[in-house]
Amino acid sequence: MMIVIALLAIIAILAAPSFTEMIGMQRLRGINDQLATDLQYLRTEAVSRNQFMGFLTRNVSGEPMSCYMIFSSSDPLNLSSIDRTQCNCTNAVGAACSGSQRELRTVQIPRNLSIELRFPADQSDLIVASPVNGGMRIMPSTTLTTQGYEFCIEVRRSPRGRLRTGIGLSGRTSVCSPDGSVPGVPVCAAYDATQRNCKATS
Repeated sequence: MMIVIALLAIIAILAAPSFTEMIGMQRLRGINDQLATDLQYLRTEAVSRNQFMGFLTRNVSGEPMSCYMIFSSSDPLNLSSIDRTQCNCTNAVGAACSGSQRELRTVQIPRNLSIELRFPADQSDLIVASPVNGGMRIMPSTTLTTQGYEFCIEVRRSPRGRLRTGIGLSGRTSVCSPDGSVPGVPVCAAYDATQRNCKATS
């Protein structure tokens, strides 16, 4: 009996890292799935509400989380010059916006999950969906004038696991893995200046 118990203990010890890795990868996929769903929600709500909808991202070193939020505005100019103190996804959910902006959804990812959102260094933190056709605009630019230009968000897990979601001019999303670390997900294509696809994240 003691031998059996000892063997079971050894098996449990050996299996623990694999189980932890599996849970971590499932969490990574879950967060990225929610992100992709919310980007589609952004587009759908812009059309159904006949309002410009903003998608604001944030990851600041020293803060306890990375996050994103969806909010509405009747005036697209308000979105391009939004005061980041009026809409901040690190604020309490339900109270992330003040002033004329209305918070619809806020997602916060605590750093103690070992998962964070990352973005290309030169990318704006704000994308806007138009009520006309659900098309996308990256602010402060007025339009995405080049077909294929993508707004990109990476969900990155430490020590392993990266998923990148891009959303283009039409509002269509695509998901890939920059380093091929997630089974069943295609590896991201290298940045191509002629296609203006996703750049590497910082």
